[in-house]
Amino acid sequence: MTLTSLEKSIRIVELLSEQPRGLRLSELSSLVGLPQSSVHHILATLALYDYVAQDPDTKKYSLGFRFLEISRRVLNNTDIRDVAREHIENLHKTCQEAVHLAVFRNKKIVYIDLISNPSGLSLATYVGFATEAHAAAGGKVLLAGLPEKEFKDIYPNGPLRSYGKNTITDLYSLTMELEKVRKQGYAIDDEEYYAGVRCVAAPIKAGGKTVASLSITGSIFTITTERIEQELKGLVMATAQNISAQLKW
Repeated sequence: MTLTSLEKSIRIVELLSEQPRGLRLSELSSLVGLPQSSVHHILATLALYDYVAQDPDTKKYSLGFRFLEISRRVLNNTDIRDVAREHIENLHKTCQEAVHLAVFRNKKIVYIDLISNPSGLSLATYVGFATEAHAAAGGKVLLAGLPEKEFKDIYPNGPLRSYGKNTITDLYSLTMELEKVRKQGYAIDDEEYYAGVRCVAAPIKAGGKTVASLSITGSIFTITTERIEQELKGLVMATAQNISAQLKW
């Protein structure tokens, strides 16, 4: 099948989105499987409208600020984000930990809003950050809400990518974990994505479907298993339910 110019451009944009430090023309050409002249022509057109930019020193290409402007418009028009913001702020003030709001897009968990941890715990997450779902509490909540067919489309076979020391890396264990999440109404990430980090998440629902996840994230020293059981799971579940009640889908 011959790719159209638009499909080639989309592929280049997707590759650049996965490489925040940028890629050289030769690297893009190799990854896309197109001559450098063709890739250069596409990049020149994208650069003309600020969709890509080239570092004058490294000669690497990266996504331009035009995508940031568009993403802000998309996020500002997201009902979940608008409805959830006040609840996120209140939850953050109560628990004094990082709070994330995420949705499922293109088979990945994508963070659409967050408030960082006041203690200075450094996480690589940001608005727009996307990753595989199985290693994150918010991701497991979203996976638990998917129909079986959609889940199998995302994870047709194993093994699963390992992120942290406790990442679930086989499909059977993940399936059992998601069944547990459905029954208890929340998910936990115990150093599954980041070393030294725990997270507890709950589903936000609308129209009987899970449409987003709300999570509390922090150090294993401040988010102990006892604190999750006695305080945080109740907080995140109650807040998620309050957001769900306000969604009119």
